[in-house]
Amino acid sequence: MKRSSRGFTLLEVLVAMSLFTLLGYAVVTLMKSGVEMYLGGNMVAQQEDRLELSLPRLEEDLRMMRLPSMRDRIPFDSKNPDPEKEPERLPPENRFLSGVHKYKIGREEVSCRWLAFVRDVAGLRELDSFLLRAGTNPKADAVIDGKDDEEEHKNGRHLASGGEVEVLWIWLPDERKPGVGAVHRAYRTPIGGPDSLLDPKNHDTLERLREKVKATPIFTGVLRWDLLFWTQYTTTWEWREGEPRVVKRPATESEAKLRAACGPSRTWDSTRGLLSDKEFLLAKPNSFTFAGDDIWPRRVRVEFSLVEDETVLARGFSAGERDFVVEATDFATGRGELFSKPMRIGLEWVLLQGRDPQARDRFRIESRGALGTSELVHGEGTPVYFGRMFDFAVSIPAFRDDNN
Repeated sequence: MKRSSRGFTLLEVLVAMSLFTLLGYAVVTLMKSGVEMYLGGNMVAQQEDRLELSLPRLEEDLRMMRLPSMRDRIPFDSKNPDPEKEPERLPPENRFLSGVHKYKIGREEVSCRWLAFVRDVAGLRELDSFLLRAGTNPKADAVIDGKDDEEEHKNGRHLASGGEVEVLWIWLPDERKPGVGAVHRAYRTPIGGPDSLLDPKNHDTLERLREKVKATPIFTGVLRWDLLFWTQYTTTWEWREGEPRVVKRPATESEAKLRAACGPSRTWDSTRGLLSDKEFLLAKPNSFTFAGDDIWPRRVRVEFSLVEDETVLARGFSAGERDFVVEATDFATGRGELFSKPMRIGLEWVLLQGRDPQARDRFRIESRGALGTSELVHGEGTPVYFGRMFDFAVSIPAFRDDNN
């Protein structure tokens, strides 16, 4: 028999190369998908761990909220009392307040949400050793506030707590990246006095905050931290401009069912006289120094977003534009459907319409200036963040409606 010495034809070689290329592409795609799934799952697991370590502390603080023991308690100024004149009334020391501070970070003005209230000292293990000795020295002159507590404890300088402690929760931006930051917590006991955490003037600027408050970061990598408060008029967590509205209390169950939906409050002022009626819609004139009509919310809803991915703008875009281009083509991939999800560009939140199917680095915007921010002009290199949104609501066992 004659032996054939013929080799592979060019067509056979090309077919083989194509098959190996397709196989290699499939393997690389599968490995890339696996890595993305692993990284995504690992990030979710890390976020869950962070939440398990931090959220219980905020929830416990809210559940242990402490109201004044007497509803009509009205403190008076005891200095030089004149028996023929009515004593000057002072504002109550026990308050529940929440608002927004605007801090100047470089050239940016950053809105920082804060919440301050009084809780019971029970369960605060970090204070146990200090509280055991507090008030035993008749010359005590120091408060427990996280600053120099060890030294003050050794010298017996701590005042008695009275069973109450002030708690301040506040979101503070990273000064290098103002769009992202951390939620901090501070405490102080006994309550009241000129340096009280319940007085917004003591932390309304970064300078005063650093001088007067010892705050510890609890959540890190936080893009957004917001609060909503359930009032006696609230029927839904969906907030609209001008809510909550003060409406007549329903006399019957039928009237209650017919009552129009009413959203929560975005701020709170238990004194009803510290914030204006434009900031807190349930405010009352001349109510600051009268504790008899103080009110506390029924529930508190906490909404926040943790960073999952970040990049920068590949080019700037101005107010009115409805699309933007980022540098990383794989930004926010594997995050599910992006329709109507929020994304942060610098200090502005936008709601997304989705990703451009023809260009992975281009995103379409559904609406700008979302989540209480303003529509801004953004230059090339502006940070862009995508984060997972979380929320939870806490019922307040000790709440107080307006019965006046």
